[in-house]
Amino acid sequence: MSSRSVALGQRLRRLASERSLWIILAMLGILTLLHYFRPQVKLFPDGFLERHAMERIAFLLPVASATFAFGQTGGLATLSAAILIMLPRVFWISAYQGDALLETMAVGLVGYLVIWMIATQDREKRLRQEAVSRLRTINVIGAIVTGSLELEQILSGALDKILEVMQVRMGFIFLVERGTQDLVLTVQRGVPPEFADEIKRLRMGESLSGWVAQTGKPRVVDNLLEERQLTTSLASQAGMRSFVAVPLMSRDRALGVMDLADEQYRRFSTQDVELLSSVGNEIGVAIENAYLYENMRYYAQQITRAQEDERARIARELHDDTIQSLIMLSRQVEALARTDERISPARARRLEELQRITDGVIQGVRRFSRDLRPSILDDLGLVPALEGLAASLTEKDGILTRLWVTGEKRRLAPETELTLFRITQEALNNVKKHAEATQVVITVEFTASAVEIAIQDNGKGFTIATPAEEPAASGQLGLIGMHERARLLGGTLVIQSKPRLGTKVVVTVPAATATPSARGQD
Repeated sequence: MSSRSVALGQRLRRLASERSLWIILAMLGILTLLHYFRPQVKLFPDGFLERHAMERIAFLLPVASATFAFGQTGGLATLSAAILIMLPRVFWISAYQGDALLETMAVGLVGYLVIWMIATQDREKRLRQEAVSRLRTINVIGAIVTGSLELEQILSGALDKILEVMQVRMGFIFLVERGTQDLVLTVQRGVPPEFADEIKRLRMGESLSGWVAQTGKPRVVDNLLEERQLTTSLASQAGMRSFVAVPLMSRDRALGVMDLADEQYRRFSTQDVELLSSVGNEIGVAIENAYLYENMRYYAQQITRAQEDERARIARELHDDTIQSLIMLSRQVEALARTDERISPARARRLEELQRITDGVIQGVRRFSRDLRPSILDDLGLVPALEGLAASLTEKDGILTRLWVTGEKRRLAPETELTLFRITQEALNNVKKHAEATQVVITVEFTASAVEIAIQDNGKGFTIATPAEEPAASGQLGLIGMHERARLLGGTLVIQSKPRLGTKVVVTVPAATATPSARGQD
């Protein structure tokens, strides 16, 4: 038995299980009995609506019902059956053949108009629903692609949603590599590994995806096995039959290509292609924004590194030159005050005061040098440097600060340690300047997958600015800087605060940025 016969048998079985079909057949049977076996009734004295005209009109009821239940095809089939039922009476039973034929033709015409109106209304309703569904899909994908600036997260979320909406199994996204202009497979779903390996890099203009990227036009293939531009024999092994590819456009330039493939034969409609093209434009703009964000992060990283290098240089110069000169000056003043017997007691006291001022300046410069770049951070690591911050806040500012460390302590990459130190330093500076707190707890947690630092105070708290508010007007630029520092490490920073309930700052960075345990840190 052929596959077509099997499919036809399945369709007939599904149709036979429909209750609506049996109701319509029952209506036709009842009307047939009334049409042939009920005596003729004159409804009006002048002879209007007689000779079974009411039964003929009643045949419109199953016609309309079939149209509602099975669409235009079902309505036309039912109307044809009704006319065939009425015709024997017209030609062999009715005493008024002309009138009966005219009435039957009128029922056929009215029935066709009923079918057309119902089908038109149903088609318009379906188009409205499809338009709403497409708009909802575009809105959802728009929210996905605008909710993040991480490229892989954007592409993965958008592709997953498209596969769900289009009800296809396989999908992959290529991005145009800057420089070579090759197409690089970036995200894929449902594609066999051997097929993904074969198409992981394509040249511009090569195969269907390359053609779409080169021309900026979508491409639909109903039967992929008959497509001559397909450059791989693995398409059949991958189970791909129907195929559609749309460019990911931004400013009239293709930044990539999104391909969808289905293992079943299906025809992607014009509406499907329009929807995918609209989504492709949104993804293209999101890719452009992600590239700009990556460039911004790169420049921010370079600027931050340059700032830290300059701080380290200034700290070294202060330690090696300025502080040493001040120490020599202090010792000379001390020697002058003690050895020169000709100095009056008043001048001696002034020299001693000058020495105390010089010593105070030395301590201030040392503290400033440590704040610029604490040598303990480079020598011993993050935890000892944080212990120094906690001790300084307790001793000099009178805010009881405790440090707790959990997990296996280890040295991190220098850039990671410096960034975490700066975030903690900024958080403690905010506590000192604004929080009016009496206690601070710093918690450092080392896990296999991440390093997390939490700084929590019992101060007055504040209202966190919403994304729509101007950062400068809200006075929270320091918090934004902390967020950006965390992002440069691929981490996150969360701030929790409410008025009178204190503030908690939690920064988490991936463990991939960590290096093995180093000496000098217990």
